[in-house]
Amino acid sequence: MQSIGIPQGMRDILIDESSKRTVLQEKLQHYMQSCGFCRIETPLFEYHELFSGDISPVDDESIIKTIDRDGRVIVLRPDMTIPTVRVVATKLKEQQKPLKLFYMGNVYRADKKKRRAGREFSQVGAEIFGCSGKWLDIEIISMAKESLREAGVSDYKIDIGHAGIIKGIFEELPLQEEKKAYISSLISEKNLVELEREVAGLPIESRYKEIICKLPCFFGRPEDIFKRMDEIIINETVKESADYLLEICERCKDMGLESNLIIDAGMTGNMKYYTGLIFKTYAQGTSDVVISGGRYDDLLEELGINTTAAGFAIYVDSMIEAAEMESISREQEHKVLAIFSDKRFIEALEYSEGCRKQGITVNLMNYRDITDPGQYCRQYGYDKIINFE
Repeated sequence: MQSIGIPQGMRDILIDESSKRTVLQEKLQHYMQSCGFCRIETPLFEYHELFSGDISPVDDESIIKTIDRDGRVIVLRPDMTIPTVRVVATKLKEQQKPLKLFYMGNVYRADKKKRRAGREFSQVGAEIFGCSGKWLDIEIISMAKESLREAGVSDYKIDIGHAGIIKGIFEELPLQEEKKAYISSLISEKNLVELEREVAGLPIESRYKEIICKLPCFFGRPEDIFKRMDEIIINETVKESADYLLEICERCKDMGLESNLIIDAGMTGNMKYYTGLIFKTYAQGTSDVVISGGRYDDLLEELGINTTAAGFAIYVDSMIEAAEMESISREQEHKVLAIFSDKRFIEALEYSEGCRKQGITVNLMNYRDITDPGQYCRQYGYDKIINFE
């Protein structure tokens, strides 16, 4: 055997981390269900066409592809939202709305821009279809907040933006879509040097150049940013987006999030994917995004359904990094190591089954297979030994 390693970017999840991940996922699943969400599961592989359009949130270079036996290009899913939308557009299109769904699973991306070399990421996410107005956006922010609480994350910031701000500004500019997308990415990355260089050569009025270069700096506390918002309002689209953002912020304050909010008028996301609110959550303990989400009404129109849609994804590994570790553990779980001899196996088995019905973990083990029960208990977290010898 030449190698017993694993492919680049993949990793094994060992005992302690797997336990924390399981507990967190169970908490999040229980919370989603308590909010009236129904779980769906989608395949690990999807057809490449599903992610190859302009509205895909993932660059094609980041998608891991292969060929199936029929010669069609298939991919390891790089995103969970689009498969969920596919299900809604095909198998649940007659389902009464509003429709609230959640998912748990892994996504796969070969993204060289990311700090980590990882290609496999665990996500838990929720999607809402068919709810009206601002309440749809407010609910997903509220759920993101409560998901953080479930994980024990208390030190976090929610960065909020609106896709209509940059779209409204671009309405005034005679630029090709590729150029708009590139400028949008520079604004989102806050790459001021490259942005100024790029904008300097554009065939547009100087006031528009100034506004575009200002956008990355429209980032900070809501009260500070909204005082300056008139500086970038150049048409009704931008004004409506800014007003909507202000209203969402007021509702977030009502939910006790005033100290957690950051406004980012330059948050653009994928311009053809997001149609309204966009948000990202960052937390102490990790430099990666913990939760991201937003409004994506046009995505369903691409698949033939005219309805509202919004959702968010929790990046499980980042959430665990950010969480207070003691909170991601089973609450005072009793774990028993039951050691038996051949003659007393049935007695030990009946005892174990009785304990398990009461929610107690019992590891049943023959005395010949364990040389140091005390050390075993310390290593695997058992707090009691019962002998049936």
